[in-house]
Amino acid sequence: MNHPFNQITSLLTSFLLLVLSSAFSQSIPGKSFLVCGDSKVMIVDYARSNDSIPEIAWSWDAHQAMDLPEHFRTKLFNTMDDCKAIRGGKQVLVSSSSGAIAVVNVKDKRVLFHTAVPNAHSIEVLPGDLIAAAASVHPKGNMLMLFSLKQPDKPLYTDSLYSAHGVVWDEQRKSLFALGYDVLREYKIVSGNSLKMVAKWTIPGIGGHELQPANAAGDLFVTEHHGSWLFSLAKQQFTKIEGFPDAENIKSLGREKSGQYIYTIPEESWWTFHVKFHGPARKFAFPDLHVYKARWFENRR
Repeated sequence: MNHPFNQITSLLTSFLLLVLSSAFSQSIPGKSFLVCGDSKVMIVDYARSNDSIPEIAWSWDAHQAMDLPEHFRTKLFNTMDDCKAIRGGKQVLVSSSSGAIAVVNVKDKRVLFHTAVPNAHSIEVLPGDLIAAAASVHPKGNMLMLFSLKQPDKPLYTDSLYSAHGVVWDEQRKSLFALGYDVLREYKIVSGNSLKMVAKWTIPGIGGHELQPANAAGDLFVTEHHGSWLFSLAKQQFTKIEGFPDAENIKSLGREKSGQYIYTIPEESWWTFHVKFHGPARKFAFPDLHVYKARWFENRR
């Protein structure tokens, strides 16, 4: 027999979950962006922020993630260097040059996947519950790595790629693009759990860093030590980005549907304390965070 007290408790629990779910759905604004650095990842409300006080809508700190093993929590997630929204903004991909990657559920901040990747610099989700990671300069790195969400402890595939820094999946083309020191590569999924390189292009510079989708045509933003570029897949050529204030060592670069750019440039060593925008121009300050990359949150796959 179901006791009346249990029924009341159940109803109250359901009501609270409904309220919390509604509150959460309203907490992530329409125009927002991801910022990552140190052990943290944040979602910032663009419209409600002023330049000196960003409005933080959501945050995750690896040091506080008790569902991570201690070594990951205290050692391997100390230097976040990439963050991407996936699956309609319900999850966030994170990578850390301290040596790890993870998938974090936005709603409850639960870690759904984590694994060690030497000097991880970028992460991407692929069809078939696959995860690609760029392992940069490291005695056990300099490679592209492929994992299964169901088998986090062992890579399914690796390919040598010196100073691997970027990975991007193109859904229309069904291709994975990977950026290294002086080369951009294209891979296809084969046999369901492996990759095959099908094309490569020499980039116009050295020290390839950022790799991001540029538009609906599948073109790519590429940055290297001396500047930023637009790579046209149709023409298979690199050109300067028209109307964008080019600079050296751009760490992250993206453009939302309105055409506004978001980007980061180091101020000290590899980090910055500001996130910059262009078209229109703005600059948000993060004085307590060693910011590495910032990305529009609207790019939800």
